[in-house]
Amino acid sequence: MRRSVVAMLLVGALSIAGPAVAARGPLRGPLPPAALDVGIEEHLGQSVPADLRFRDQDGHPVRLGDYLHRGRPVVLVLAYYRCPMLCDLVLRGLASAFAEVGWTPGKQADLLTVSIDPQDTPAAALLKQGHVLQALGHPEAKAGWPFLVGDASSARALADAMGFRYVYDPTSHQYAHAAGAVVLTPEGRFARYVYGVQFRPFDLRLALTEAGQGKVGGIVERVLLTCFRYDPSARRYGIYVVGLLKGGGALVLLTVGICLGVLWRREAMLRREEVATDDRPDDEAPR
Repeated sequence: MRRSVVAMLLVGALSIAGPAVAARGPLRGPLPPAALDVGIEEHLGQSVPADLRFRDQDGHPVRLGDYLHRGRPVVLVLAYYRCPMLCDLVLRGLASAFAEVGWTPGKQADLLTVSIDPQDTPAAALLKQGHVLQALGHPEAKAGWPFLVGDASSARALADAMGFRYVYDPTSHQYAHAAGAVVLTPEGRFARYVYGVQFRPFDLRLALTEAGQGKVGGIVERVLLTCFRYDPSARRYGIYVVGLLKGGGALVLLTVGICLGVLWRREAMLRREEVATDDRPDDEAPR
């Protein structure tokens, strides 16, 4: 079933991929066998290969591990910078969701985009980064959302570790790939996959909080994680009844505690006033 869904998405993506494809008219016949292997296989709990080498948007050589162990989760996106449609939709959808969460790249969490196209250059990465950060509303946050390029072997090794299967189409000179991203823990383990070109800010917020192991977000996120759990079948967060009851019970106890504290404080104030009245000299007592 998953392959049929991927095939349908692939047909739609290639049919609007750009002038080179549109000039040939609509796709006809079955998809090539290689295209059926396009998709994402979740490798939850496994680690990203930190020693893989790339170049950033400024042309500097970097290791993937340079973006880990900063105490913040990382949203990793595989794309390519001349992609005519799907990659832009994914990147802009992620930027929109991140903006709605209200976080800034490089503060509560980092984002990282790596090109799967060995023909991409640092100049192309820099141009794409500028467009995406402008859409995010944080054009200054270059360090919080780097865009990398590399050779084919590095890109393929990263994709294989992530479970991201893509295929190059020599006819259109484009890459067929799925739409999605993966959230990494600060140490570089795959914690949660998010899919599509539009991401629910609520899901992204909770995925980042889970990946950050409580270091990301405040009391609101921790309460939400008590009351919501990730549903693998729906690929989104849903209400967790037991957690909701626990959260409700904790809220009741907190309310009772606050009420008791207010009553205790009021009673203490009344006692102090009574003591002060009793300690007045007789000539100061009210007549």
